[in-house]
Amino acid sequence: MNISLNDEPHEIAEGMKLKDFLVKLDLDDFNGWAVAINENVIPRDTFHAVVLHEGDKLLLIQATQGG
Repeated sequence: MNISLNDEPHEIAEGMKLKDFLVKLDLDDFNGWAVAINENVIPRDTFHAVVLHEGDKLLLIQATQGG
């Protein structure tokens, strides 16, 4: 199954959950990260329940400090 993350294609297993995909990317600490799927922001406490689908477009943003 194909999805995109920040406009980069990724092939994943069908039925993969968002949390599992992020862990696969070595992102086990979700603090400071925001995720949107198809332009909808996903609450961090639901990452474990969100199932990814063919063609989903994920946007992953890391908060930074500065002014």
